[in-house]
Amino acid sequence: MEVERDYEILDHQLNGLPTGGKKPRTVFSFATPLDLAIIAVSCFAAIVAGGLNPLLTVLYGQLVGSFDGFQNGTISGSTLRSDVSRFTLYFVYLAIGMFVAVYITTVGLYYTGERITRALRRNYLRAILAQNMAFFDTLGTGELTTRMTSDITLIQEGITGNLSVSLTAAATFISAFVIAFIEYWKLAFILTSTIIVLTVTGTVGVALPVKWTKQSLASYSSGATVAEEAISSIRHVTAFGIQEKLIRRYDHHLKQAEGPGLKAGIFTGLMISMINAVPYLSYGLSFWEGSRLLVWGEMSVSGVTTSTLAIVIGAWAIGRVAPSAKAFIASIASAATILESMARKSPQDPFSEGGSRLESSRLDLSFRDVQLIYPSRREVTVLQKLNLVVPASKTTAIVGVSGCGKSSIIGLIERFYSPTGGEILLGYHDIQSLNLNWLRGEISLVGQEPTLFNTTIFENIAYGLDERTAALLGAEGELEKLVKEAAMNANAHDFISGLPQGYQTEVGDKGTQLSGGQRQRICIARAMIKNPQILLLDEATSALDVRAERSVQKALAVAAKGRTTIVIAHRLSTIRDADKIVVMADGGIVEQGTHDELMAQNGHYAQLVQKQQIGGQSTKKDPAEKQEGSDYLAGSTVEKNASLFQVQSAPTASPESVQPEKAASSWSSLATTMKVIEKLGRPETILTLVATVLAIVAGLSVPAQSIIFAKLIDALSLSPAHVLRNRVDFWSLMYLALGMAIFVVWLGHGVIFAYTTEKLVHRAREQTFRHILRQDVSFFHQEQNSIGVLTSLLSSAPTDLKGLSGPVLGALMTFIATILGGIVLSLIIGWKLALVCTATIPLVAGFGWVCLAMLSLFAEKMKKTHQDSAAYASKAASAIRTVASLTMEARVLQHYDSILFRQSKASIYSILQASAFYAASQSVTFLCAALAFWYGGTLLASHEYTVLQFFICFAALISGSQTAGVIFSYAPGMSRAMGAAQDLQALFGRRPDIDSWDTSGNPINKDACTGRIEFRNISFSYPSRRERIVVDDFSLTIQPGQFIALVGSSGCGKSTLLALLERFFDPTSGQILIDGQDISTLDVAAYRNYISLVGQEPTLFSGTIRENLLLGLSDDESVPEEEMISACKKANIYDVISSLPNGFATDLGSKGVMLSGGQKQRLAIARALLRNTKILLLDEATAALDSRSEAVVQEALNAASEKRTTIAVAHRLSTIQHADVICHAELMRIGGGAYRGLVELQGRGVDETH
Repeated sequence: MEVERDYEILDHQLNGLPTGGKKPRTVFSFATPLDLAIIAVSCFAAIVAGGLNPLLTVLYGQLVGSFDGFQNGTISGSTLRSDVSRFTLYFVYLAIGMFVAVYITTVGLYYTGERITRALRRNYLRAILAQNMAFFDTLGTGELTTRMTSDITLIQEGITGNLSVSLTAAATFISAFVIAFIEYWKLAFILTSTIIVLTVTGTVGVALPVKWTKQSLASYSSGATVAEEAISSIRHVTAFGIQEKLIRRYDHHLKQAEGPGLKAGIFTGLMISMINAVPYLSYGLSFWEGSRLLVWGEMSVSGVTTSTLAIVIGAWAIGRVAPSAKAFIASIASAATILESMARKSPQDPFSEGGSRLESSRLDLSFRDVQLIYPSRREVTVLQKLNLVVPASKTTAIVGVSGCGKSSIIGLIERFYSPTGGEILLGYHDIQSLNLNWLRGEISLVGQEPTLFNTTIFENIAYGLDERTAALLGAEGELEKLVKEAAMNANAHDFISGLPQGYQTEVGDKGTQLSGGQRQRICIARAMIKNPQILLLDEATSALDVRAERSVQKALAVAAKGRTTIVIAHRLSTIRDADKIVVMADGGIVEQGTHDELMAQNGHYAQLVQKQQIGGQSTKKDPAEKQEGSDYLAGSTVEKNASLFQVQSAPTASPESVQPEKAASSWSSLATTMKVIEKLGRPETILTLVATVLAIVAGLSVPAQSIIFAKLIDALSLSPAHVLRNRVDFWSLMYLALGMAIFVVWLGHGVIFAYTTEKLVHRAREQTFRHILRQDVSFFHQEQNSIGVLTSLLSSAPTDLKGLSGPVLGALMTFIATILGGIVLSLIIGWKLALVCTATIPLVAGFGWVCLAMLSLFAEKMKKTHQDSAAYASKAASAIRTVASLTMEARVLQHYDSILFRQSKASIYSILQASAFYAASQSVTFLCAALAFWYGGTLLASHEYTVLQFFICFAALISGSQTAGVIFSYAPGMSRAMGAAQDLQALFGRRPDIDSWDTSGNPINKDACTGRIEFRNISFSYPSRRERIVVDDFSLTIQPGQFIALVGSSGCGKSTLLALLERFFDPTSGQILIDGQDISTLDVAAYRNYISLVGQEPTLFSGTIRENLLLGLSDDESVPEEEMISACKKANIYDVISSLPNGFATDLGSKGVMLSGGQKQRLAIARALLRNTKILLLDEATAALDSRSEAVVQEALNAASEKRTTIAVAHRLSTIQHADVICHAELMRIGGGAYRGLVELQGRGVDETH
C-alpha cells in the first residue's frame, strides 16, 4: 500500500491531479460577452454575405430567359435592354450588401480573434505558471515558445479567416439549395447526391489529418527544446564545436515531424481534388437531367439554368473551404494540444486561494520520516526517512557531499516537490495544508545560480516585495530607500552607484551585463528586502570573491538574526557560527550539532573541515579577515564580464540583427520571398515544376468549362427535341470527362506540393538553426537577437513560408491560369466584351493588393509583438523556480498582458483599413458581373454577339474577376511569408566576423602543437560598450605545460581573457599567439578543438549521460568504454552514474535537470577530460563542488594539467596552489608560482583560507 501511495503522489506531480481542471471545450471559452456579441453579429453578416451569392443565380436565370426569348424572337431588343438595365441595378444592390456584410464580418472576426487569442495566450501562460516543478522538468522552453507563437497564430487564423469562410460557405450552400428546390425540387433532389459526396469527403478529410498534424506538432515542439537549449548555451556550443551534432539532433525531430505532416498533406490533397472535381460532375448531371425535364415541359430554360447554377454554387461553396482546409486542420490540432495543457490541474497551484494562513511563521520546521523521490527519477530515493528539526529564529546549516540531498530539503520547504512519505510541519501545521502563495511569501531563497530579469537593477531588487507592498511603498516614496538599504546590506550599493545609470541600469537578458558576483549580490538584496521570516541560502555566496563574500556573509549573519535560516554550504568557514550544523550523506543525517560539538566528535564534519584546510591553516578566522580596510581594492570595474559562458545583451539595437531595418516594398518583398523559397526548395525543383504545370492545367479547366457551359446554354434553345438532347448529352459527357481529368490533376499537384512543402519547411528550419549556430557570440549580445526572439524566429518563420509555397503556390498558379486563360479565350471569341470585362480585373486586383500591403504591415507589427511576448514568457518559464519563490506569477502575467494589450489597441485602425479594401475586393465582382451583363445585353440586342459568344466570354471573364478577388483571401498568409522571408534572408546573408564555417584559416596540427600562449598588448571593449575598456594593454607569456592562475575581484576581466582565448571575441588591439601564430589567422573550428574549457555554470543538454559526455568529441573520434569510465572516475562522478539503474543510458532531461548542480559540474569536467586537448581552461571549475568532490576533482584536474597548458580562473587558493604563475587581473603578474607569496593577495579577490 505504501508503494502504491508513493506512486500515486509521483503521478499527481508528473501528470496533474486526476480531477483535472475544467477543460475549455473550445477557444471561444475565452471570449467575453462583448466578444461573443461581436462574433454573433459578424457571423450573421457572414451568413448574409454567403446568402447573397446564390441570389446571383436567380438573376442569371432571369437574364438567360430574356436572352433565350430574344434569340427565339419572343421579346424585342428594347425589352431585352429594359430587362438587362433592371437586373443590372439588382447587381449593384447586391454589391452594396456584400460590401457591408463582408466588412462587418472581417472587422468583427479580426478584432475578436485578436482579443480571444490574447486571452488564450494569457490563460495558457497562467496555466503554465500554475504548474508544479515536475511539469517543468519535462517541459522544454523551446516547446513553450512554439506554442505561444506559431500554434496560437494558427488558432487566430482559424478564427479570423476560416470561421468566416466556413459560415459564408454554409450560408451559400443552404440558400443555393433553397433556391434550387424552389425552382424545381426533383432536379434539386437528384443533385443532392453530389453534396453527400462532398460532405463525406470533407468530414473524413478533416478527422484523420487532425491526428497526424498533432503528431507533427509534437515532434516540432521536441525539436524546439533542442534548439532552445543550444541557443541559450551558445558559448558552450561554440567552445566545444558541437554545432553539427546539435543540428543533427534537431534534424532528427524534424524528420519525425515530416512523416505525419506528409500524410496529412496527401490526405488533404485527396480531399481538395474531390471537392474541385465534383462540381463539374454536378454540371454534367444537372444539364443532362434538366434537358429531359425541359423536353417534357416540366422546366423552362431559365429554371434549368437557375437550378444548375444554384447547385453548383452550393458545391463550389464547399470547395471554397478547401484552400483553408490545411490551416483549419492545423488550428484544430494546435487548439487541442494547448487546451489539453491548460486542463492539467497542478498539485501545487500558486493561484489557489485554498489552504491556511498562519498568524506567524516563526515556528519550528520539522521533518518527520520524510521520503523524497523525484517524479522523473522514480528509481532513485533522494531522502530516506529524514527526521530533522529546524529551530525557529535560529540558523541551521546543512553540509555534505554533492548529491546527498541538501538542496532537496530547500525544494521541499518551498513546495517545489511533494514528499512521497512523511510530513513537513511548520509548528504543528503540515505545510501541504498551508496556502502556497502565503507560504512562499514568508520565505526568501537565494540559490547558487543567480537569476535576474531583463529589467533594471532597481526593479530586480524590488521584485523581492509582493506587488501590493511595492506599489504602496512606491506611492509613499519609501520604495527607493528600502531598495538602497537592501543593496547596502548585500554589499551591492557601491558597484551599483558606480554604474552610469546607477540603479536604473538594465541588467540584460538573464542579468548578463553584470558579473556572476554582482548578480549574486543583487539576488541577496532581493531576498533581504522583504524581511522574510524564513531565509533559505543555497550556496548563496559561492559566486563571490573573498572580499565580497566576507562583507555579504556579515550582512547575512545580521539578516539571519531573529529569523529561521537554513544555509547550505560547501565552504565550511561560512557556517561555523551556525546554531546548528547538520551533516548529510546518502539522503540521511549522519551528524548534527554545533561546530565545536562536531569537531569534538571527530567524525564526518571534522573530516570535511580537515580537507578544506590548506598548508596546515585552520578554518578559524584569520586576523586579516577582521580588517576590511585599505588593503582591499577599490571596487569592480563598470564593464563586467559575467562568466565565460554567458550571453550578454546590448542595451541598444545593432544593425546586425536578423530583423530587417525597414519594411521593403511589396514587390521587393515578394521577390525576396520567392528567391528564398526557390533556394530552399531547389532539390525539389523538378517536382515543383511538374506540380506547377498541373496547377496551371487545373486553372485552364475553368475557361474550358466556360465553353462547355455556353454550349449547353445554347443547346437548351435548340429544336427539335432529339437535336437538343443529342447536343446536351454530348456536352454533359464533356463535363464528366473534364471532372475526371480535374480530379487527377488536382490530386497530382496536391500530393506533390504536400511533399515539397514538408521538405521546404524541414529544410528552412534546419537551415535557420544552422545559420543561428553559425553566428559569433557578439551576434547574441544584441537585444533583438535574444534567446526568445531567435527561438520564436525558428518556430514561426519556416512555417510562415507556407503562405507562398506548396498548396498555396499551387492555388495561386491555378488562379493566374484561370484569369489569363479566360482573357485569352474571351479575346478570341468576342474582343469587345472581353476588353470591357478585362478592364475590371485590375480594379479587383488593385483592391486586393492594397489589402495585402496593409496586412503585411499589420502582420509585421503583430509578429514583433508576439515574438517579444513569447520571449518574455519563455524567460519566465526558464526561471520558474525564481518566479515561484518570489511569488511573481501574477506580476509576470500582468506584464505579459500589457505587452499584448499595447499592440492590440494599436491594431484596431489597421484592421478597419484593411477590412475596407478586402470587402471592396469581394463585392466588386458583383459590379463586374453587372457591367458584363449590361454591355453584353447591349451587344446582343444590337445583334453583334450571339448568346454562345456572350456566355463563353461572360463565364470565362467573370470567373477570372472572381478569382482575382479570391487570390487576395490568401493575403494574410502571403504577408507573413514575405515577412518571414525577409528575416531569413537577413539571417542567411549575415557572415559573422568570427566564422566557424570559414576553413580558409591556417590549419593547426593538434598533435604537433606545444601549447605556448602569448597575450601581446591586449586591449578589449565589448561591442555593446566600446567606451568601456575591460582589458587594457595586457601582456603575458605562458610556456608549454605551465599552469597559470588568474585571480582578482569579481568582474575584473578574468573570464574575458579566457573568452578572447576561445575567440568568442577578437581583441580591440593587440594579438594572442599560439605557438607563435596569431589565433585570428587560424581555422577557428580546428583551433577550438585544440582547447578544453570548464566553466563555473555547467551546461548539459537533453539526452543521455553518454551522449553528453561524447558531445565535445569530433565525429571521427571513438572513445572506448574504459576511457569514458576513467574520465568519470577522475571527475568523481562514476559512482553516481553507476548507482543509476540505466547507468550511462540515463536520460538527463532538459538541460540536465535530473542532476544536482555539483553532479552536473563533475559531468562537465569529465567531458572536458575526454577531449584530451593541449590547452585546458578552467573558469571556477570546482566552485559548485563540495569539499570531498573538489579534492578528488582538483587532483584529477592537476593530473590533467600535466603536459598541457592550463589557465585557471579562481577565487579559492586550494584550486591554484600548484600554479606555476599567478596573475592578478588588476595588479598584473604577481609571482612565478611561489605559493607562500599568495598571502599578499588577501582581500584582493582570492580566498586565502580555502
